[in-house]
Amino acid sequence: MRQSIRLGSIAGIPVGLNWGLLLIAAFYVFNLAAGILPLSVPGASTTTYWIASTVAVVFFFGSILAHELGHALVAQRNGIKVNAITLWLLGGVAQLDSEPDSAGAEFRIAIAGPAVSVALAALFGAIWFVASPLIGGTVLSFVLGYLAIVNGVLAVFNMLPAAPLDGGRVLAAALWWRSGNRHTARASAARAGQLVGSMILGLGVVFFLTGQGSIFTIILGWFIRSGATHERRRAQRLDRVSTSDLASAMQPLVAPINRGITVSGLEAMSASYDQPIAFPLSGPTGVSGIVSSTAVHTTRPSERHVTFIDDLVVPWEDFTSARVGEDMSVIVDRARAADKHHVIVYDLMGRQVGYVSLVGFLSAAAG
Repeated sequence: MRQSIRLGSIAGIPVGLNWGLLLIAAFYVFNLAAGILPLSVPGASTTTYWIASTVAVVFFFGSILAHELGHALVAQRNGIKVNAITLWLLGGVAQLDSEPDSAGAEFRIAIAGPAVSVALAALFGAIWFVASPLIGGTVLSFVLGYLAIVNGVLAVFNMLPAAPLDGGRVLAAALWWRSGNRHTARASAARAGQLVGSMILGLGVVFFLTGQGSIFTIILGWFIRSGATHERRRAQRLDRVSTSDLASAMQPLVAPINRGITVSGLEAMSASYDQPIAFPLSGPTGVSGIVSSTAVHTTRPSERHVTFIDDLVVPWEDFTSARVGEDMSVIVDRARAADKHHVIVYDLMGRQVGYVSLVGFLSAAAG
């Protein structure tokens, strides 16, 4: 989720919010100030209702930030960089730079957010209980009770065993620990998410049509279902990727070539090989990129004799590196985190031995 407004940073983690959050925050404030608060605590002034509603909503979204910060700080303790925390229309998200390397780490990161919400619910509830003899029946009492309840609901709802909710992550961690396969575990948790999302979506439609609910429940169910569908497809694709052999996926590097060769020339140079190959491209300061024999297929046959390989070079800045024997799913995760689409493969002696186009590889894996 892209940040629209940068709020600052906490523990070195950029914190921001999306514009959509301002709309939902305004709706919450209006709903409290114009409806719920006057009914729950009659007799206060309109100004008091609006101030109290604004404070309640600010603390509510502060609670969501604390929830996400719980995930982020535990992720950092497990050696995972956190790129940002973003608050948005349906809550918040902590954007991790990489995946947990064990089921235990996955569990700890997933459970941290709901644990923070439970702690906040207990804190606000305790303050409300202790202060009730003094503030009972007042707007302040309502706000404290409201914050205790919404944090409790946030914790319970997020612990539903359905990805992409935190409970789905906990379920995936348990299945991963049991089976040893993170991707099939996540696919199973995502299937549960699709089921839960469909149920919430269906109930939302029924409640909305009968005048007993708002469209927000429909949106929430759709979000869970679509998020779970995306995660299931990704997990299934990465499961296929993880069983792939890097050595068979890569195109072997052969002798370096110089600029100025036509695509027809590259096609002729590749003709004696029975598999796709890749050529390091020599430059004034050494190898400047890679040209793959598969690039021939991107050029029309009628233009191959007048088109030069200079236009088909993949420059070094577009590459991430890998070692022979590495798990392909780990390589894919690393490349995505760095926003790279090509891999240069090194052998155990540190020599460049192969090239992988992740676009082509993932397309094949998806098929």
